Formats: sequence, structure tokens, C-alpha cells
Amino acid sequence: MVATPDKADDPKQNRILAGLQDVDYSRFLNDLEGVSLQSGQVLYKPGEKLEHVYFPTSGIVSRVFTTQNGSSAGLAMTGNDGFVGIPLLLGGIHSAYEAVVQSKGYAYRLSAEVYTWELEQSENLLQLSLAYVQALMTQIAQSVVCNRHHQADQQLCRWLLLSLDLLGGNQIEMTQEIIANMLGVRRECITAAAGKLQAAGLIHYSRGRIVVVDRPGIEQRACECYHVVKSEYDRLFGQKHIPRSIERFRHNPATLRQRAENRLQEMPVPPPNNTWDSSRMIQELQIHQIELEMNNEELKRAYDETDALRAHYVDIYDFAPAPYLTLNSIGSILEMNLAAAILIKIKRSHKDRHRFQSLLTDLSLPIFQNFLNDILNGKAINSCEVTLKPRSQHPETLIKLEGVPNEEGKECRINMSKI
Repeated sequence: MVATPDKADDPKQNRILAGLQDVDYSRFLNDLEGVSLQSGQVLYKPGEKLEHVYFPTSGIVSRVFTTQNGSSAGLAMTGNDGFVGIPLLLGGIHSAYEAVVQSKGYAYRLSAEVYTWELEQSENLLQLSLAYVQALMTQIAQSVVCNRHHQADQQLCRWLLLSLDLLGGNQIEMTQEIIANMLGVRRECITAAAGKLQAAGLIHYSRGRIVVVDRPGIEQRACECYHVVKSEYDRLFGQKHIPRSIERFRHNPATLRQRAENRLQEMPVPPPNNTWDSSRMIQELQIHQIELEMNNEELKRAYDETDALRAHYVDIYDFAPAPYLTLNSIGSILEMNLAAAILIKIKRSHKDRHRFQSLLTDLSLPIFQNFLNDILNGKAINSCEVTLKPRSQHPETLIKLEGVPNEEGKECRINMSKI
């Protein structure tokens, strides 16, 4: 719904838009369209083609996944800290989940076509968008941990704090049923958890309105998940990104000599020298020196770009929602991401102390060994189903492994999924 923005709804109230350089922001202003966000409004449906990217300045938009039996759970929340329309950044055009307005507010939207074009032109927009994706992945991963390991009142405290950070103030208009859907729990759990907080004098709840009376008390009740997410957001948007010049001159060795001579002509002219041979020799040496300098400049830019890309892809691996790990030929764990550590219940700092076989039941050991041998000997993709041993407070878990060898056939890279 297109609307006239309130004076308080400045585009720069959105963290992404506020971080744009002046030249990019001035170009954006011509294409941004202000829209009102009404509670319950659906911006995208699952499988729907994305026509716009939304930059909220107020309110909250939740990403909600609904199962075939009608159960739903909130994956993550977005407010003025980011944008809605991440598939367009990652090369997709359809949404796999529902984007629904959780708390009413205001947003500025940009057409999908303009946004993807701007990503190619603006390094600044690309870096800000990728930083937000990483922050959002942290929020999703931490929500999985919180929902599995922490009590309902701790989950509610985390949700309240994240919502207040996005909305400002101390008041949230939300029914218990909607909160339960966002957290993926029964409404009775939220009723009991809210009752505990209200009895402790931390909140006041009445007719779909929650007023946080004692925020420090809520922070003490909350688990560590809230602080992990907030710290990651602050770190990502506080760091200085290494700029990569997308439209820089393409290095061409064939024209290096000519470019070096042109740069020499632009340099201050040295005092005249009566000896032609020495003058010519000095000029040749100067040209060769400039050629070396220009090669070094290109090499430094390439190294900087490689370092930035390496750091970016390491972050994508670490915080990917799918569990990944790498094993050597005897099954020792070489690398694993956060999702894998959560699934197999070991600390990443202790990964070198474990062989994957030690995590499996006796019946699964020969299945896994054949799976690993087939991959490394045949250098081919393979899959199998095995069972993780029960651990304290965790029953046996049936998982599917899909593996692929590295080029030398000495390591196996595995994607895991619960069945």
C-alpha cells in the first residue's frame, strides 16, 4: 500500500540506506517508493516471484515457514536494521518462505530490477547487503539453538529484546497466539512464560499489548542467544569494509609499456642533460621502474580482492544453516561449521579430538566405513543413512550423509541432514 511518509520516516532510518555513500544514496532516492506496513500484511508468499526489495524504517517483518499440517515458526525478524528480499542478492527470484508484517510500520521499497542492477554498480550496497545476510544467518542459527536448548521464558525474553531493538520504546502490540507461531511453540507455553515474567514484575501484558517494565531484568532472564546475535550485528555493521573497485581498469600486459611511458610524461621533467646516451638510459630505467610499480599496484589490488573474497566465503561456510564437515581418510574431523557442531553436539574447538566413527552407533559403523571408502577410492559422490549415538538429554538421531571427495581423493566433504 503506497503512502505518504511520516516526517519521522526518513529513508536513512534504515541501516542499509543510511550506510550508502552519498553518490549511491542520491541515485536511490529517485527510485525508492514509500509504503505503509500493516500488521498481518504478507509481502511475499512461498514460491512467489519477488517484485520488490523492502527497506523498513519502522515496524518488523518476520520470515515465517509453514509446514503442510499448518504448523509455523518464525525464521528471523527484520526491522530498520536490514532489508527484505535476500533471494535477489543470492541469485534467486523466488521466496521459499512467507514474509509477513509482525508489527506495523513504514518501509521504502525498490523494484527487483533496479536493486539487482545497483548491486553490480555499487560496491557499497553489495557489502552492506552481504553483511546483513551474515547477521541474519547468525540470528537464524542462534534461534535454532535457543529453541532446542532453552526454556520457553528464555525464548520469550530473547524475542522481546530483539523486537524492542527494532521497534524502540518499551511496548509491543502482539497476541500470544502470534508470538507462539513466531517461536514455533504451543500457545499455552507462551501464556505460562508471560505469566512468569508478569508475576516477577518484568512485563505487563493486557489485550495483546506487552509493556516491558524492567528491561535489565529481562536481559538477566534471557539466555546468551540475544547477546550473541546483537554482538554480531554490531560487529558487522561497525567494521570497515575493504573496498573493491568493480569498474577499475582491466590489467593488460600488452599495453603496459605504453601506459608506463604515458605516466612518465605526466611526471615532473628532470633538468636537461647534455649527454644523450646517459639521458636515454635514465629514461629507460625510469620507464622500467614505472612498469614494475604498475605491476605491483595490480598485484596488491588482486591480493586485497582475494583476501576480501576469502574472508567472505569463510563467513558463508561458518554460518550456513546446512551442516557441513570435512573428514580425512580415517574419518578424523578436519573442519566443520556451526550448524554441524550443533547437530553432532561437539565444540568446534574440539573437532580434532574426534573421529566421526566415535559418534555413531555400532550398527552404523560398517555403513559409514563403506560410504567413506567408496567416496575416496572411487572419487565419486555417494550418500548413506546412519544413526548418531544418544548423548545426555539427546536421543539417537538418524541423519543422512551426502559426500564428495576433494581433487586428490584424500578428504571427504560431507553435507548432513536430519531425517
